[in-house]
Amino acid sequence: MIKYPSFLVVFLMIFTAVSLYQIKHFITKKEIELAETNKAIKTTQSDLYILQAELSYLKRPDRLEQIAKNKLNMKGILPIDIWNLKDLVDATKTFNESGS
Repeated sequence: MIKYPSFLVVFLMIFTAVSLYQIKHFITKKEIELAETNKAIKTTQSDLYILQAELSYLKRPDRLEQIAKNKLNMKGILPIDIWNLKDLVDATKTFNESGS
């Protein structure tokens, strides 16, 4: 006949075994999720590097200059087109004084 304490020991051993199996299964599942997340991060980083390279290519000054000239009918900046802000302020003051 099985005594009460030995029944309790067997029950605790079975409970511990089932609990350990469930914990192992949970950890394995989380490790798989972690691996998938790390793979997604690496893919996203790779895509980000590609997009940064494409953006650098698109922002090249010589390319933008050609687009401005050909598509927008803009012209290059000449030295005469550059004004000093002080000259503009003086011209405005002179205009206001002569107009008053």
